[in-house]
Amino acid sequence: MTKLYVLYDPKCELCCRLKDWILVQRSWIGIALLPAGSEKAHQLFPELEKIAGKEDLAVITDEGAVYLNDRAWIMVMYAMVEYREWASRLTHPLLMPLARQAFAALSKNRQAISRWLSAADPEAIAGELRNVELEPCALTTHNVPLSTVRDYLQ
Repeated sequence: MTKLYVLYDPKCELCCRLKDWILVQRSWIGIALLPAGSEKAHQLFPELEKIAGKEDLAVITDEGAVYLNDRAWIMVMYAMVEYREWASRLTHPLLMPLARQAFAALSKNRQAISRWLSAADPEAIAGELRNVELEPCALTTHNVPLSTVRDYLQ
């Protein structure tokens, strides 16, 4: 995997701010940001609308794997040099539903992040992330089996 395509909700204030933040981060993997529902997104991924709406954050690898919403936030962090460890931690079942909060917190507060990374207990990290306030966003969480996604994209 050498590139991620990130399709974000251009009507979501948080998504747009995080898009700008992503653009200035160092990454291990190339990241291309596209507004969901745009002509370019439709040209590249014409079948994606069968499994993801315009409000869903979708990440598609250059190998064809698709990640939606919480898993998509984790994949973006995985691509970044300074946040790969966070991506690994957020795969814990207790933390995965809080991936969006973690991403918002990461983009705002590096000092707190250092403190959270030193905490080995997922319960302590989850408690901190539950306190992160988010602006309203149309993103919904629903999971689609990867085999279904691959079938649509082929």
